[in-house]
Amino acid sequence: MKEPRAKLGCRVKIVDMLHSPARTRAVGELLIGQRGRVVDVLRGGTLALVELDSDWADLPGGVRRWPVQWDDLLVSSLESGPVIPDADYRVSLSGSGRDAVQHAVPAGTDNSLCGEKAYPLPICGWSISFSPTAARACAECARLVLEQANP
Repeated sequence: MKEPRAKLGCRVKIVDMLHSPARTRAVGELLIGQRGRVVDVLRGGTLALVELDSDWADLPGGVRRWPVQWDDLLVSSLESGPVIPDADYRVSLSGSGRDAVQHAVPAGTDNSLCGEKAYPLPICGWSISFSPTAARACAECARLVLEQANP
């Protein structure tokens, strides 16, 4: 793994909440999918202090900085610059029940990255963000998302 201090300033996207501190996990549903940058390294390099891009009024408790474990982040290099909002992917499913596979679908379209026919999961007007580290994530979609995030 790259030296944690070398990741200061890197762009990140919160993709999971499995390993982060309990207080961060408590509001994990609201943080997953958020983007920001690493502003500090905590607990001997095990946690990143992430400053989120969203307006403080849209964040839990108005807090912009959250401690997040590195395994819960998708880290982009400094050279990649600001993240384009159109690069956000939503979850769509193919198959059913225990055989369902999660696919990445760009916001505003109906086609998955891998070309598989998949059905969206809209919930009260919003969609779940695609996580390339999910257990049932399509391998091809995960690969394409990670390639775009880390060119």
